[in-house]
Amino acid sequence: MNILKQTFLALSAGVVGTTLVAMPAAAINFGFSFNNELNGGGAVTGIIRGLDEGTGAATSVEILSNTTGLGIGEYIGSPLTNSWTVSGGEIIAFDFLSAGVLNSPPAVTDALLFLDSTELSGASFRAGIAPSPGPFVTGSGFVSTEDIGLSFTQLEDETDETESVPEPTSLLSFLAIGAVVTGTALKRKQA
Repeated sequence: MNILKQTFLALSAGVVGTTLVAMPAAAINFGFSFNNELNGGGAVTGIIRGLDEGTGAATSVEILSNTTGLGIGEYIGSPLTNSWTVSGGEIIAFDFLSAGVLNSPPAVTDALLFLDSTELSGASFRAGIAPSPGPFVTGSGFVSTEDIGLSFTQLEDETDETESVPEPTSLLSFLAIGAVVTGTALKRKQA
C-alpha cells in the first residue's frame, strides 16, 4: 500500500510540475491596412488574430476603421474561405472571403470582405469591402497592387490571446519523474 501512495504522490507532483512548466503557445496577430480602390474607395484598417506559422485559418478578422464607415466589425462568422500562410513571421499567402449576408450578429451582416494574394487583372495582394448583398469587384485592369496598398504588420504578443499548451519536454519530464519514483518504490519493496 505504501508503494501505491508513493507512486500517486509522485504522479501528482509530476502533474503539478507539468502544469507549472508548460509554456504558453502564442498565436500570431497581424494588423492590416488597404485602400478600397476596387469597391468605392476608403482607407481601411483591421486586425487578423489567431494565426500560426504555416497554413491555417484565422480565429478573427476584424475591420477596425473605414473612412466610408462601411463594414466595421468582426467577419469570422461563416467565412466562405479562410486560409492564411505565415512564414518567418510574415503573411505570404491568403484567401479570405466573408459575405455579410451569411453571417449572424454580432458578426458584420451588411458588408462583404475579401483579401486575396493571387493575381487577377494585373494586381495581387488584393482586398476590398463592399455592401452585402450587392455586387463587388475583386479585380480590375484599372486598379494596381500599388493602388490597393495592402500591407500587414505583425503585432506584439497579447497576453490574453495566449493558450497554454504543454511542451513535449514537460510531458517527458512528467514521465521521467513517474518512472524514477516507481523504480525507487520497487527497489524498496525488493529490499
